[in-house]
Amino acid sequence: MPWTFDKSRMEVVGQLTKSEQETFDIFQNAIQSEGLHPAQAAARAGDTNYKRLLGDQFQIRLSQSSRATFLVLDEGGGNGRVEMLQLAGHT
Repeated sequence: MPWTFDKSRMEVVGQLTKSEQETFDIFQNAIQSEGLHPAQAAARAGDTNYKRLLGDQFQIRLSQSSRATFLVLDEGGGNGRVEMLQLAGHT
């Protein structure tokens, strides 16, 4: 798979609503199962406002009040790794 997904260091800072969980699942599965780049996975999940925060740190919006924050580690050649940092809450 070109892109992999790692949530071993992920901090969950609140409960997700059903809708927020569905958006996150679409994003996660597009990377895990299909190897999509995180920007493509975010687009598939809907209006997530994929954006860079600082350096390799990015976030997507799950709702008005909830975000998913992660690192995008591009290893070149279409390969990379997404490392989840925080889920729920607002960054």
